[in-house]
Amino acid sequence: MRKLVLALFLMAASAASTGAADDGEPQSGAALSRTWCASCHLIGTDDTQVALADAPSFVEVAKTLGETRREALAMWLTRPHDAMPDPSLTRSEIADILAYIESLAP
Repeated sequence: MRKLVLALFLMAASAASTGAADDGEPQSGAALSRTWCASCHLIGTDDTQVALADAPSFVEVAKTLGETRREALAMWLTRPHDAMPDPSLTRSEIADILAYIESLAP
C-alpha cells in the first residue's frame, strides 16, 4: 500500500512539474468543462445548472485548491474516476481545466 501511495505521489509530482510550464487557459478550460464535466458537476456559479448530488462543484474544489491539491487533481484527471467517461485529456487540456477551476476561487 505504501508503494502504491508513493508511486501515485511521484506520478502526481511529475505531472505537476510538466504542467508547471503550461499554466493553462481558463476560457479553454471552461469550454472543456462544459463538454466533459457539466453532466455531473456544477462547473460555474450558475445556480440553475443540475448536477449529481455527490459530485463536488468546481467552486467547492477551487476553495480547497492549494498547490498539493492542484497536483492531485491533475493526476486525477489523467484517468477516469467513478462513473466518469474517459475524455483522454492532454496535459494542456488538464492545465486549462485547472486554470478554469482556479479562476472560480473566491
